[in-house]
Amino acid sequence: MSRPARLTRRALVAAVTGALVATLTPGTPVAAADRPFTYQVTPGTAQWRALSSHQEMVDAVQMPDKTAAALRTPLLVDAVLAYPLLPDALAFDSVQHGFETVTARFTGLQELLRRPDAGQELLKRYRTLNVAPRPGETLDDAGDRVMTAWKLETILAQPQVLATLTTAQSTELLHVGLAVHRAKQADAATYGEAGLEPTAVLLGRALATRENWDWSRSELLREGLQLRPGAVETTVAAVRAHLADPSVAHPVSDGLGTLDYASTVYTPNGSAVSVITMTYELTSAQITSANNYVATNYPSATRERNASRKYNCHSYAWYSTSSANDRWMNTPGDDRYWQDGSYTRWQVPYIWFANMKLSYASDDHSGIWVGTGNYVRSKWGQLGLMYHYWNYSPYSSATTNSYFPS
Repeated sequence: MSRPARLTRRALVAAVTGALVATLTPGTPVAAADRPFTYQVTPGTAQWRALSSHQEMVDAVQMPDKTAAALRTPLLVDAVLAYPLLPDALAFDSVQHGFETVTARFTGLQELLRRPDAGQELLKRYRTLNVAPRPGETLDDAGDRVMTAWKLETILAQPQVLATLTTAQSTELLHVGLAVHRAKQADAATYGEAGLEPTAVLLGRALATRENWDWSRSELLREGLQLRPGAVETTVAAVRAHLADPSVAHPVSDGLGTLDYASTVYTPNGSAVSVITMTYELTSAQITSANNYVATNYPSATRERNASRKYNCHSYAWYSTSSANDRWMNTPGDDRYWQDGSYTRWQVPYIWFANMKLSYASDDHSGIWVGTGNYVRSKWGQLGLMYHYWNYSPYSSATTNSYFPS
């Protein structure tokens, strides 16, 4: 059951913001295929700060279908890379799942993934990508550098894009990716282990496409998260081996050991829930980049803790709210808490009370109600711990259920 509406304050604001949003055009009308697309509403502006829900944000930066279809691919790539909500993908339990969720919301990405020359245009940008530190750069600059590389590598690593590359282009991609990997390794303070993951995912998927093997056997390539020791280096080594001898396949799959490792937590009623114990953290630049993203794009939410890969929303809401929490809980682990009777779903005529758990059933997210108002505290994937209005987050609030201890 969804949270009962208590929107007195929001109702007062809605008359103003609703009228404002109604007057906004999602983007500059494109009269010709070679006219760049610009977002009329952008983060950091008064218009953006007036948006009161995530859906209003999505609508304000939507690209009209006709515009997306008309844009030449180079300009479409520019528009997608500039899409203000693209890093929302980092707010989900899996980067790949997050990317697919963002794609489902944005017509520009949907159109790009259909273009037969998408890989060629993205490869042009990847060829000139500079991931090395700049003289005199600040921590914010380093964070921007990390985010720029993440965006490009994540889009280029999509199967629809890789399938558009010719043999020569895919070979070039492997060479460029290896060079990017070396440059990131040379700047470990900025990229760390987590920063090498998107490069390895791109390389591994490109290799699988070339050699025609199933990359889903590798958790790194499937989810974008390194849980096995040396998974990144194993993938990179397979690419090097392919370039040395392309006549045989070099499939990558997960080994037996772990870097982050599988472990178990228990519900109040004693049911076992599988989780991942996370053993390393984001770098300072990655944390800064993630913190800056939520500050700019979600100005009405309050960040209470820094971005972290150590724990996620389900772990925070159902297992532990401690800042020392290092467990990552994927769905359907959170379901176990109400399925075994540890928690009961709230519904009328129960009274509404503080600290109930909130499950966003429409978007695989969990939080904790704060007080008896409409605010929630939740961890946004690899982003920070946030205090926010219940429908002001990267997640769909179309269907929510609230739970209290049985």
